[in-house]
Amino acid sequence: MPILKNLNTRERTLAFLLAGVAFVLLNLLFLPKLTAANRANKSKHTELQAELKAAQGWMSKKDFWAVRRQWLADNQPALGAARQDNVTQLEELQQLAKTFDLKISDVQLLQLAETPFYSPVGAKLAIVGPWSGFVQFMAKLQSPTLFDVVPRFSIKSAEEPSNIQCEMEIQRWFRKSPEATP
Repeated sequence: MPILKNLNTRERTLAFLLAGVAFVLLNLLFLPKLTAANRANKSKHTELQAELKAAQGWMSKKDFWAVRRQWLADNQPALGAARQDNVTQLEELQQLAKTFDLKISDVQLLQLAETPFYSPVGAKLAIVGPWSGFVQFMAKLQSPTLFDVVPRFSIKSAEEPSNIQCEMEIQRWFRKSPEATP
């Protein structure tokens, strides 16, 4: 290097020392940023590996989901007039409750938002009756062909020792029209 030739030994030592200090300071400045970026890249890589594994799991069950989609298309009822479907659902629930010696009171119809996959109608109910009847009611209610869903419920003991009081929300999911389905 021509610049170093013009310098004496002491000046050359100081120049190398200055270059070394500058190198160390730059490393101290940029090393944390580089290690943080490296950690972020490793984290993103791990996340993408997990997504890939999950996607491969879903793809391995492709036939199962195709059969399920066909079963839904064949069995899930289509939404008529939402108010009429609510009334029909309430009538069916009241008949089912009578079968198991349960009393339904405090009925409130719910306004539920549609999803990309189904159109829900629902009601909020208060049910009073024997525990055994309630268990049978819930077992019947959860039949896959009814498409009834119980997203929330709470149970407490009623005045009579053998009875329970339950507040629940029941939704029925209806098929969306084929052009609206994603």
